[in-house]
Amino acid sequence: MDQRRLLRKLELHAEPGSYSEGENGLASNKDLDPVPFGSEQRTWTWPSLLGFWIAEAFSISMYQVASSSITKGLSPGLAILAVLIGHILVCIPAMLNGYIGCVYGINFPILMRSTFGVYGAYFAVFVRGVVACIWFGTQSFQGGQCVQTMLTAIWPSFNHFPNHIPASAHVTSAQLLCFFLFIILQLPLLYLHVSKLRYLFMVKTIVMPVFGLTLFIWAVATAKGFGPTFSKGTHITNGTPVAVVFFQCVTTAIGPKATLALNMPDFTRYAKNPRSVFWTQALGLCVLVTLCGILGVTVTSASQEIYGVLTWNPLQVAVLWHNRAAQFFAALCWAFAVLGTNISANSVSFSNDLALCFPRWVNARRGAFICCILSIAATPWNIQASAASFSAFLGGYALFLGPIAGIMMADYWILRRRHLDLPALYRHPDLYSFFHGFNLRAFAAFICGIAPNLPGLASATGQKHIPVGAIDVYSLSWCVGTVIAFVIYLALGTIWPMPGTLDASHIDRAVDRSGSGDDFEDVEVQASGKNTEP
Repeated sequence: MDQRRLLRKLELHAEPGSYSEGENGLASNKDLDPVPFGSEQRTWTWPSLLGFWIAEAFSISMYQVASSSITKGLSPGLAILAVLIGHILVCIPAMLNGYIGCVYGINFPILMRSTFGVYGAYFAVFVRGVVACIWFGTQSFQGGQCVQTMLTAIWPSFNHFPNHIPASAHVTSAQLLCFFLFIILQLPLLYLHVSKLRYLFMVKTIVMPVFGLTLFIWAVATAKGFGPTFSKGTHITNGTPVAVVFFQCVTTAIGPKATLALNMPDFTRYAKNPRSVFWTQALGLCVLVTLCGILGVTVTSASQEIYGVLTWNPLQVAVLWHNRAAQFFAALCWAFAVLGTNISANSVSFSNDLALCFPRWVNARRGAFICCILSIAATPWNIQASAASFSAFLGGYALFLGPIAGIMMADYWILRRRHLDLPALYRHPDLYSFFHGFNLRAFAAFICGIAPNLPGLASATGQKHIPVGAIDVYSLSWCVGTVIAFVIYLALGTIWPMPGTLDASHIDRAVDRSGSGDDFEDVEVQASGKNTEP
């Protein structure tokens, strides 16, 4: 079979994109089309959106974000404050970008065409896609640790599984085996369409809060109250100023949600009501996700008080109980939490990114399976080796995602005055072609956004003789990149105005095809010949 025949066999036998066959239409498929109001895919109401964040909140990564602040030496109070501030900051782009996805029914890759250009969007989705793939591997390795903990609880002899891998690899034979077992276990769920994932979120919103509350009560009761748990002060052992460590922990809290701050349109495009997108993001991210951070701080501090062991891993806490049944069910709950987070936050975003690049061969389902396979190459055991390596990973990729968030906010909410020409997002040449398909303003702002953080990144990767000031700036890598890119893009867009001016016909066409209205305070939609109100 030659290469051409193989490619033809791999092509999708699905309905092509609605805009791909028009004049100057870009290659597309049905998964990239806008989801109009009134569509059967618009199934997400406020309980689904709130359930999404509850499902996101209870995960090992979120627990470790907060507990790693304790291992760095912050007091429990400062650790919780760092998590809260980080979530408030990252909530701003999550709300604003999620609203765009709901109003126009488009996902993150298509939205990127309005900021980086129809070809420049490939760069933005590549950056986000790489992060999603690495996160998928990291979460899967955490799930493998859950499997290992459960197997050890059932058969204690598994704890002595022969290891044939050197210590320098940061992984054992048992961990690698359980990692692949978890990869296999989540394969069937990757087949689910994102519009169906709300059921998974709803189950997780019932199971995990009950488990989290139980864990919290155990920690406080066994440590004999809040006093011993929260009485510990700040103690930085490596001489780093407290303010710098605090800001590092803020960035660490932002890290896991920095991808969602960009790709919330991947989910909110299925929401029924644009208004519910705002308040559910604020409540879910700033309150509910922070509660899981408080859980991590409390259990980590309590474990140190009870057992004299400072650990950032909740599975290690379960082992300290010396109760096989409790160890098994705790690991089972954490495995379920990892499963929901991995599918929702990582595989969906990577699938959409890959579908933009290869619309003839990749849809949401194929993209999820490809993400699963590629994530193995991320060697996530190196990221999970210690709290320091985990924090370095979060800060490292956050500096690349922050500038994209700043550019997105400046573009839609200020320069474009909250209007997009929807059909133009699927055509070239057209309004979003800019310079041969690339918006040079966005690339200039992106470079300016990451530049101040690069010396700090070099220091985090082991380079010596980096100025202390550069390392201090890097402690707020996401915030610095977001603000600088926002200001630079806004300035360039003002001095060098965007090509083309939206007139009434542009807005009307966007309304007719996406189902959103041009009154963004009281959205009315027109879909399938009916007037409805979300």
